[in-house]
Amino acid sequence: MVLSKKKAYKNLKKKGFVDSPNKSVDHKYLDYLVDGKLILYTKVSHGSEEDLREPLIKQMSTQCKLTKQQFCDLVNCPLSAEKYKQILEEQGEL
Repeated sequence: MVLSKKKAYKNLKKKGFVDSPNKSVDHKYLDYLVDGKLILYTKVSHGSEEDLREPLIKQMSTQCKLTKQQFCDLVNCPLSAEKYKQILEEQGEL
């Protein structure tokens, strides 16, 4: 399983994630806020690889409180922002 790093970053921003004020030279941090409250965060590596591979996909899916398949759907757009929020509510994260 491989995902485009640029596509993942762009589509997570479309799904409600925002750039975090936490800065790092080697990662871009994205926060997921609901009503101004930080719910979770994830990070995208600045590394030389253009794609996200299995270990990073697993790590990001865990950070986003999703299965790997759900995370891939979130990044590739079958999973909407509304459905993502619903999943988090069902898990008691919100």
